[in-house]
Amino acid sequence: MRKILVIALLSAFAITATDATEKLKIGYAPGGGSILTFIAKDKNFFQQEGIDAELVTFSSSSDGLNALNAGKIDIGVSFGTGGPLTFITKGADFAIIGGHLSGGHPVIVKPDRAGEFKSIFDFKGKTVATPRLYTSDIVWRGALFKAGINPEKDINVIEMKKPQDVLEAVKSGKADVGIGTSSIYIKAKQAGLAFPLWSNDFFPNHPCCRIVARKKSIAADSKLYVGFLKAIIRAEKVFRESPEYAVDVNKRFLEISDAQSREFTLEPHQVIEADPNAKAVHRIWEEMKAIGYVKSDLNVNDYINTGLYRQALTELQASEPSLYYDRLDANFKEKD
Repeated sequence: MRKILVIALLSAFAITATDATEKLKIGYAPGGGSILTFIAKDKNFFQQEGIDAELVTFSSSSDGLNALNAGKIDIGVSFGTGGPLTFITKGADFAIIGGHLSGGHPVIVKPDRAGEFKSIFDFKGKTVATPRLYTSDIVWRGALFKAGINPEKDINVIEMKKPQDVLEAVKSGKADVGIGTSSIYIKAKQAGLAFPLWSNDFFPNHPCCRIVARKKSIAADSKLYVGFLKAIIRAEKVFRESPEYAVDVNKRFLEISDAQSREFTLEPHQVIEADPNAKAVHRIWEEMKAIGYVKSDLNVNDYINTGLYRQALTELQASEPSLYYDRLDANFKEKD
């Protein structure tokens, strides 16, 4: 009789636990912009916030954003800033609700040509491979615009769909230089390529991997997205306090060597933080319009939701007070 009672209680607990979680499909592109999601998954932070998180990988940002727009995934964490904003101009019902990565995209060249690239002016007269729709492409074009360089007249630009294609163009000699992304950092290193400049040199700590969701999904269940952000903010705290653990997480999730993960995870040009950084997103938007990347009269602020992050951080400050969360609160007031 006691055995039957125990089994019944365990069954009831299992049902309750299942009922307490909501499924959330999280899309990502392998690279530095996904580490907070990896940590939250590995530490069971999603589960603790009532989320059954399924990670779905995509080889390109456009594929991931198309999947989000079609409802095949619920959230995207590493599909850039320029990509989501471009989709928004085409009618996508997206909202930027947080961040993962700022800066951190290398300019890639063969080692014997690294000395040729010391500033934005050194791209004149060169054949440049760049990944269309990626944030690093927009940041680079914005720097060209400010420097008075016309990419249509002064540069031979080869537009690529994926960063991997940029890498191959540089390796083969088809392009003199490539505008890279964090997702090809490891492969570029393995190929022996050099990084003479970074996207940070064109726009210091520019926003890149923003957390994006559909506005109608947020409206239907905002609590779910607040819970997601709480898990991500907790992951950021772990990243700061335990960098060696973060190295191990990237090693396991990206299936790379310890040496590769260490160099990749701790790369100083990559700034890992969950804050939406609305002011910098607005600057990216204005640069996209200035360089003719998009033509739109949309109010970009209508597509940036900082309230969810604010609520998530406030709840964490109340439930587990921390000086780190207090610093994030000050950071939010400055950037959003």
